[in-house]
Amino acid sequence: MMRRMERLGFRITLSLLLITLFPWDLMAAEVGRFTQVEGQVELYKAKTTKPIPAQPQTAAEVNDRIKTEALSRAQLQFLDASTLTVAPLSDIVIESYMYDPKKGEQGALSRLTQGLIRLIVPVETLAKKEFLVKTPNAILGIRGTELFILIGPDFTDVYVKSGTVSASSNKPGKGDKVSMGSRGQKWHGDVARLAKQADVRAANLGRRMIGAMQASRIRAVELPSPTVTLTADDFATLERLLYTGLTGQFG
Repeated sequence: MMRRMERLGFRITLSLLLITLFPWDLMAAEVGRFTQVEGQVELYKAKTTKPIPAQPQTAAEVNDRIKTEALSRAQLQFLDASTLTVAPLSDIVIESYMYDPKKGEQGALSRLTQGLIRLIVPVETLAKKEFLVKTPNAILGIRGTELFILIGPDFTDVYVKSGTVSASSNKPGKGDKVSMGSRGQKWHGDVARLAKQADVRAANLGRRMIGAMQASRIRAVELPSPTVTLTADDFATLERLLYTGLTGQFG
């Protein structure tokens, strides 16, 4: 009897200790796993300052930060089979994630501060799923099945291959003039054709819907630009950038 009581007391003490050290509301839940890792990909767990190297089958959790170095890239598959590809020289944080197939609840919130990503959402989850992506300039509600997001020095570019994206500035301004490129601006060769557009005036809307084969640019103090039409060659360029990264200077 005494031994049973001692074992029971030990279990209770251990449980209390675990609760103290690892509060349940702070314990991260797995949201997906890395399926491909090339080169040096750093994974910062829950706001820690020292990263661990990401490897295939490494679990990703809420509040994880993914940072890729030059000539390095990673692909992450979420629990709902959505895939996120992170190009070289990129930095993204998974701020929250929700997936409950029984209740039909799905959604994610990520924060991209540097580089280029591609997001692919399975068609069967499109009706219920919405990814929210924050950048230094924009807030994007993503219901597209495939799209690219590129971060420039003072703008966010959204390239939608299929589906729809709702884009708005995270610091909306009163002006209605936006620019898809300035005179005399020097661009990296691979993205020059994508970024070179005349100055345009946006409609008096705070949010813009970007459809399939369209792109828009969002700046922090301006309205999202009117959409421009993309071609298959544009997406081929973006596919290449997933491997090379934005190695040049925007100017």
